[in-house]
Amino acid sequence: MNWQQVLRWRIERQFLGGSPADDAVTAARRLSGVHAQLAASAVTALDLRVAGGATAESVDAELWETKRLVKTWAARGTLHLLPAADLPTWVAAMSTRTRETTGSWLRYHGVTAEQMADIIAAMPDVLGGEPLTREELAGAIIKATRHKDLREPLTQGFGAVLKPLAFRGLLCSGPPRGRNVTFVAPRAWLREWDEVDTEAAIDTLTLAYLGTYGPSTADEFSRWFDLKPALAKKSFARLADQLVEVDGGALVAELAGEVAKKRPLSVRLLPAFDPYTVASLRQADRVVTGPNKAKVSRPQGWISPVLVVDGRIEGVWEGDTVTPFAPLERSVRSALTKGFPEVSVAD
Repeated sequence: MNWQQVLRWRIERQFLGGSPADDAVTAARRLSGVHAQLAASAVTALDLRVAGGATAESVDAELWETKRLVKTWAARGTLHLLPAADLPTWVAAMSTRTRETTGSWLRYHGVTAEQMADIIAAMPDVLGGEPLTREELAGAIIKATRHKDLREPLTQGFGAVLKPLAFRGLLCSGPPRGRNVTFVAPRAWLREWDEVDTEAAIDTLTLAYLGTYGPSTADEFSRWFDLKPALAKKSFARLADQLVEVDGGALVAELAGEVAKKRPLSVRLLPAFDPYTVASLRQADRVVTGPNKAKVSRPQGWISPVLVVDGRIEGVWEGDTVTPFAPLERSVRSALTKGFPEVSVAD
């Protein structure tokens, strides 16, 4: 079992080779969420993976009509599309995050420990199934808590003060109102749910992660998810009899036999912030050709659109131009020409 076989297996596990996903929910579950900081990138990531494709309209329908998908801050505290049925498991695992209780976090975001405690306590009465814009939500929180100086922290663009509420299952995205984002309470918007055991939730997400992005270590999983390292290590230990070690990392045992299967050449152009790329950056020395990680993971958290050949990131692209990190083999150039006739390769 070599690393090139692992990378080609990952492509298939992520519905980028072999059979596509039946629908967007299936794809989102296998990927442990679809990065949705850029809505267009999330749609493209699903379009590449779902039988029959995906469009902005079809994804919106799953979010706001059937409600089989939910948009919320999840892995690494970034916006993701998750299967709505899986949200209780995610909440149980994410609720272990306690960064908002630390002095440095509170000072940086301009709130006090008392204010954060009051915001969290007020949310079940403030937010329900009726969507509220950020300004409306801020006004309702200020009225409920009587903390008049909360407006700026609550309305700043990245929503840092709102994220701990999402991690506790008190808030998720609602349908946009014009250009304004809205928020709803998941239990009112979706359904009530029974609490999920925290360790069981973490183990479920550990197995899902390793089944798509493995082999990996507890430390890599911890950073990918934003989970306390000790909790990740305990999960790997609890699951030891279901895992096998592959080249310094763990892989789900029942999937290990699939890695060595032969697969046809896979040449893909993935969008910015694609889940495959985001997860690969923890192992850039094995996944990215040459010392080019900085061209993939750029300043201000931007993750470039990439050229992926048999699971290896071999270049970046923008517009209709692919810039490879090294000369491409003839078979790869031929696959690019056939699959993406509008694209040119920079010399």
